[in-house]
This record gives sequence, structure tokens and C-alpha cells, in this order.
Amino acid sequence: MAQFVFITSAFSVLGLPLIAIAALMLAKLTTGTAARRAERRFLAVLIVMSLVTAHTVMTQNAAWLIHTATLSLMVVGSLWIPGQHAYNKSEDPFFAG
Repeated sequence: MAQFVFITSAFSVLGLPLIAIAALMLAKLTTGTAARRAERRFLAVLIVMSLVTAHTVMTQNAAWLIHTATLSLMVVGSLWIPGQHAYNKSEDPFFAG
């Protein structure tokens, strides 16, 4: 039983943030129809990470800082990192010549 608790806590501390960052990168780096699926997965992971972060903070778990930093990175990264579709359009005002 102690090994199960250790594995679940290790996954919560290390696994969930890695999955969240991977979902963010996939949502930003894919194009076409795969981008739509990746964005839906990112939204699902964002919701799960929000709930896990809220639970971690409410229970005063030691991993609250990691979860809060990951959640903030997901929110800020989704707004700050440009997506691939912005570079595919020639009428984009950023690249106006």
C-alpha cells in the first residue's frame, strides 16, 4: 500500500506537470485538423490541472507550488506562445511588407 501512495504522489508531482507542458507544446506546434484535437486535449488537461491544483492548495500538500507554477505556465504560455496557424497566412499584419 505504501508503494501505491508513493507512485501516485510521484505522478502527481512530476507526471501531471510534464503531461500539461507536453499538451501545451502539442497544441502550439501542430497544424491542421491535428491542431483542433490538440487544442481540445489541452483544454481538458487545463481543466484537470486546475482541479488538481485546487485540491493540492486546499489540502496544503507539499506540491502546491509545482502545481500552481504549472497551471500559470499553461495559462500564460497559451496566450504568449504564438501558434503555427499565425505564420501560415500571408495576410497576417505581423508580416505585412
